Amino acid sequence: MPMMTSPLRRIATAILAFALASSSGLTAAQSQVTEEDVEQARIVRESAANERAAAIDDLDQAVAAYEAVRGELEALTFTVGRLRGRISDYEGETYDLRAEVRDRAVQSYMNGDERDPVARVFAPETVQQSIVAREVLSAAVESEAEQLQSLAATTAEMARLKEDLVTDSARLADLQAEADAIVHRMNELYAAADLVFDDADHEYVEVKEELAEQIRREEEARRQREIMQAALQLPAEGVPEWVTPGFICPVGGSSWFLNTWGAPRSGGRTHRGVDMMGPRGTPLVAVASGIVRKSYGTLGGIIVWLYADHGVNYFYAHLDSYPSGMADGQWVPRGQVIGYMGDTGNPAPGAYHLHFGIYPGGITAVNPYPSVQRVCP
Repeated sequence: MPMMTSPLRRIATAILAFALASSSGLTAAQSQVTEEDVEQARIVRESAANERAAAIDDLDQAVAAYEAVRGELEALTFTVGRLRGRISDYEGETYDLRAEVRDRAVQSYMNGDERDPVARVFAPETVQQSIVAREVLSAAVESEAEQLQSLAATTAEMARLKEDLVTDSARLADLQAEADAIVHRMNELYAAADLVFDDADHEYVEVKEELAEQIRREEEARRQREIMQAALQLPAEGVPEWVTPGFICPVGGSSWFLNTWGAPRSGGRTHRGVDMMGPRGTPLVAVASGIVRKSYGTLGGIIVWLYADHGVNYFYAHLDSYPSGMADGQWVPRGQVIGYMGDTGNPAPGAYHLHFGIYPGGITAVNPYPSVQRVCP
């Protein structure tokens, strides 16, 4: 089988060296995150979580103290209400009693009842008209002294209770204001701790994801280097299976093919693929997941390139047509139909076949025959 000519090999080697140098430089420039960075971010995140938990505990204690004060306040408010009711009742009784005493005094005076001490006070021979009102009040006080003394004692007790109530209410107002201030402050502290935790958590996730992406890039760069090296070392013999992971047959139907790699073609060219013969319109499928690019050439006719996710480019030529709805630049999964077998381009009319090529790393073609022979019936 024909191998690369010396000039072509030198060109490919130069391309490989440049690609390897570029990928190495890229990896070095991007290798800024380490496992230690991720661990440090995790420690900071854990510390922030502990501080937030402590803030929650302090907040719970402040709320408990606040609720205790509110409970005491509600109890005293109920007591105050009862005291006010009793005071109102006593005031009503006092008013009625004073009115009754006045009525009795006036009635006794009008009737001239000498047995009634009030009447005696108002006898014509001993009373001046100018002091009637004062004597009436004095007689009323003497005749109802016991009731009035009881009323005075009750009123004094109510006054004392009112003073206590004012004092207790003021104290509870102060306590409630203090508890409200504590809860407000703890809410501020918790919000600050929560913000610190969110920042630390975001930083941890970001660093962790960046490290994972960095590892993925390094692995992809390593794989690309291996693919390009394989492309230079095995241009005629094909590539090992690991270069084309998950590879499936590109023809979604019956076909037959021979190993014609390197066979002469017009214009001094050599064959750089495998021709897979079959009926016109046989579906052609993506051998791997990747991006499709549609084009047309004088030699290849209707063409589709498949740029696989794993870094290998696949070439489909002489298609009859594309499937309806397939857009240029579209990502397709492995096994999806990306064209139909035809004879466009330079094949002999009616010589329906797929010219299929494999380009690891997009550098140079390798013999696809060993690959299709492994998977195509």
